Amino acid sequence: QPAITPDPDPLPKSAPVVAPDPLADLRRELAQIRAQLGQRQPEPSSYTAPLSTPAQISTAPTFPPVSISPEAIGSSTERYPGEWRVGPMLEASGILPVYAQRIVERLCENYGEHPPVSMAEELELTARTLRGEWNVPATPAPGAAKAHVFVGPTATGKTTFLSKWLARAVLLEGQAASVWRIDGRTSNTAQSLSVYGEILGVPVERFIPADGYREPSELLFIDLPGVSWNEAEAMADLKERIRSLGPVQIHLVLNLAYETPVLLAQARAFSILPIQDLVLTHLDEEPRWQKAWNLVLGTNFSLGFLGIGQNVPGEWFQATPDRILMRPLSKS
Repeated sequence: QPAITPDPDPLPKSAPVVAPDPLADLRRELAQIRAQLGQRQPEPSSYTAPLSTPAQISTAPTFPPVSISPEAIGSSTERYPGEWRVGPMLEASGILPVYAQRIVERLCENYGEHPPVSMAEELELTARTLRGEWNVPATPAPGAAKAHVFVGPTATGKTTFLSKWLARAVLLEGQAASVWRIDGRTSNTAQSLSVYGEILGVPVERFIPADGYREPSELLFIDLPGVSWNEAEAMADLKERIRSLGPVQIHLVLNLAYETPVLLAQARAFSILPIQDLVLTHLDEEPRWQKAWNLVLGTNFSLGFLGIGQNVPGEWFQATPDRILMRPLSKS
């Protein structure tokens, strides 16, 4: 009987199936972010000393006794005072005519009705006047709560901005942090925040812990779903939820790409809360950064931060008048 020889080329055994890591891409992205962040000096995420002439800031935001009519929102047909040429340029750059008029009036009061011959000098005096209108953010008192809650309308980028701040605080500044991703009247569906928390090693709670916020040395970021700002019941519910959180710093996040009348209406709706500052997002979608001056001139809020793009940590900066003024006024 012939001997049975083994198959010289047996079929290889199939390798065990390994389930793909759903976070692998995000982990690679985070490694690249760490490398990029390590190569550049970060800008401070805390407030600095006043940047220009301090403005008197009240604890409750107030609005000027001006009703913005449809005529004021459109192109101005009224002749600007004096001979200053900058008024139409302010309008073309996104500043409402009613506020452009105010700036030209300030120029006439401070420098006379006749502008410099040089347009460059006129623009410099205009920039100086705008800086004087800036509301300097109040510096948090020593020992103030390090709990930050982000509120605003739906789809303004609250969670993205929170994630940017969280990544910088943990990766660059080495701060201990935690996150509460809690529901409002609607469910908080920001799953990406929990993913980033896992990657950064930061606990993300879906409910307020029974013992609340206990570590004053630890940063706490609180994410709430967007609110229907034009519904009185929704705003009253938000106010009560904020009150139940205890001492927090409240940041109102608005999308600068929205039309200015909408932005002002949203700011007015959220003024029922003790807002610490405004965060303006989507600046990559709106080239007319000068629109931000409408919120400076039309409310008593301070601008705190500017957010650009959806990448985390991406670009975000402390808001200053010069950051906005670096976008030149339109000459159209």
